[in-house]
Amino acid sequence: MRARVAGGKLSDRGVVAVLCAGFFLLDFDLVVINPILVPVSKDFDVSLGTTAFALTGYLAMVGIMQPVHGAISDRVGRVRVLRTALLGLGLADLAAALAPDAALLIAARAIAGGFAAALIPVTVAYVGDHIPMERRQRTMAAIMSSSAVGAALATVVAGALTELLDWRWPLLIPAVAAPLLALVYTRLPEAPRAKAAEGPSVRERFAQVLGDGWFRFLIPFTFVEGAAMMGLFNFFNAALQKHGSSVLMSGLVTSAYGVAAIGGSVVVRAVDARATGAGMFGWGTGLLFVGYLTAAFTQSVAGILVASALAGLALAVGQSALQAWVLEAAAPEARGSAAAVVACSVFTGAAISTAAVGPLAGRGDFGLLFGIAAAATVTVSVIGTLARARFARSDRALRMPAGPPVDQEAPNPLN
Repeated sequence: MRARVAGGKLSDRGVVAVLCAGFFLLDFDLVVINPILVPVSKDFDVSLGTTAFALTGYLAMVGIMQPVHGAISDRVGRVRVLRTALLGLGLADLAAALAPDAALLIAARAIAGGFAAALIPVTVAYVGDHIPMERRQRTMAAIMSSSAVGAALATVVAGALTELLDWRWPLLIPAVAAPLLALVYTRLPEAPRAKAAEGPSVRERFAQVLGDGWFRFLIPFTFVEGAAMMGLFNFFNAALQKHGSSVLMSGLVTSAYGVAAIGGSVVVRAVDARATGAGMFGWGTGLLFVGYLTAAFTQSVAGILVASALAGLALAVGQSALQAWVLEAAAPEARGSAAAVVACSVFTGAAISTAAVGPLAGRGDFGLLFGIAAAATVTVSVIGTLARARFARSDRALRMPAGPPVDQEAPNPLN
């Protein structure tokens, strides 16, 4: 492998490292609000249900804006969209850190979510443009494990800074880091894409995705999957604080999510060549079900520790399998749009689920909250595993090429 590509761009390994850094920052920014929800509610003298809208608004905008970013990236390039999004994310988080009341904090975090939305579908599409099919799940598992590390570090850092200083300081970290990372992204090689003048229009790309039979299943399915996988685990931290744990202790306990996700990515790399996509998805969502069931029975430090660890494993194993499924099902010329539509569904489901259970969190009824999450997860696990197995037997999966599409100029694979 070359140490560096022409034109001062990053080496192949360097490209993967930058993509991992982007997902690290994404999940740091997403999760950094979780440990400070209770302190913010006390500072602004509002209910926990109200401050939870800072999380709901962020998730909602992550969902809503992903099709926009994905479509633009199909036309103007992945790297350009990613750099612009990082700059906007930094400015929005600065506004959130300086917010004088809950309303402005919620608004600023929603805007931050709108910019952060670009990192998910555009990065997934970038991987799809560069990585051969047989290595995509391993690559996505590595990227998603870095996002889990970001989530874990966010809980610890936010807890420590809030205990020592103030809840505003954790928000300043992504405000500074995002513009700096945008500079690093200038060294990414642009992904190959269909010629804008000859390729399908934005409307045609989305029509192609929405008219596809598999995506007509995946869109509503991932809405429910997102509610379980990406939404309700965010209340682990608040559950601990409501039961008497400090902000710092709660952050340390829930950081098990990121540690376990790293272990999950190692498992994915070890068994990827032998395991089926259906098996990986089933195991991942099964672990999440056990985690939620544990948290439903007890919100003790031990119970939430186990639940957080199982949720982290589920992310690396189950969610990476879902991302690989989307890449296999999508047509190359609409890959960014397809990834964006599915991610929109995932995060919209997460946003609606957090808003729906907000009153339960406000009353401290976390047993029922996590019981609902467990029920949703077992449904997702059964239906998703069966559907993934059926897709693997479909003509589309059997015709899937092993490398980048023949109508694109294929770069060296990322390792």
